[in-house]
Amino acid sequence: MLIHNSEDIFSADRSPEMIKELSILKNGIVNTPIYFKTEIIISYLKDHCIKNDWITANPGLVELMLAGNFNTRNIESVFETCRTKPTYRKDYETYIRTQLLKR
Repeated sequence: MLIHNSEDIFSADRSPEMIKELSILKNGIVNTPIYFKTEIIISYLKDHCIKNDWITANPGLVELMLAGNFNTRNIESVFETCRTKPTYRKDYETYIRTQLLKR
């Protein structure tokens, strides 16, 4: 049986500043099309890259992300911290995806 260290599992409660940033980001993109929305945001905040297909499908969202209108320092910091923790990163990405898709 695989046992995970508690530090290997993402918990939003440990990152209140990240939660605030994500909430502000979510509110700021609410009127953008859904096309690749979560993929664009996660990819940009994780690696600062966005696939060309996604840019074509949702240029308005890409423009918002590239304009730097949102403070995402803490969101990006969590991504940086979990680069070598695949389980943690997967949980974190799932959390972001879920939060962005909530109404």
